[in-house]
Amino acid sequence: MSRRFSLSLCLTAVAAAMLLVIPRPAAAETLPEIMVTVPENKEDRVYLGLEKEAGESFNLAEIDADILLIELFSMYCPYCQAEAPAVNVLHELALQRKEKGITIRLVGLGASNTRFEVDHFRDTYDIPFPLFPDKPLAFYKKLGGEGTPGFIGVKLEKGAQPEIVLRQTGGFESPEEFLERLLESAGY
Repeated sequence: MSRRFSLSLCLTAVAAAMLLVIPRPAAAETLPEIMVTVPENKEDRVYLGLEKEAGESFNLAEIDADILLIELFSMYCPYCQAEAPAVNVLHELALQRKEKGITIRLVGLGASNTRFEVDHFRDTYDIPFPLFPDKPLAFYKKLGGEGTPGFIGVKLEKGAQPEIVLRQTGGFESPEEFLERLLESAGY
């Protein structure tokens, strides 16, 4: 075998191996339909940009935002309780992005929690965004929850499928850094 042919064969093998190692972009993951009840609180309805009446059902993808961040939490989760102040700071930082033309909304889904438990969590930790009960864990399972707290970032664009752009199980160290990661994941 000639030296040139051997070298060509080796380079071809290396190039083929590199193609196997280079990560390919993951297929877009669409937010499943999550139907919840329109909040009684008018401030929550305005925050979510809903024109429906309290008590009606709506899909989370109907929320008027560029980015939706869903927090999976449980009233009984000590990590969720400890993370609540940081999530409240994250909410305030997200509201400030509106001035830069990016609307970010947060909602919480209470894994295995009743309305009473969700309301208790909201009142105890002064949660400023809407929380919804998920007693049967139906939403949690649809979203592929893997513990609490958990966060799912969704890019919402008019006329497009709502795309999950970020998943995180567990808390975050810095609300500012987490927000930047969310924005980057959504293409902002």
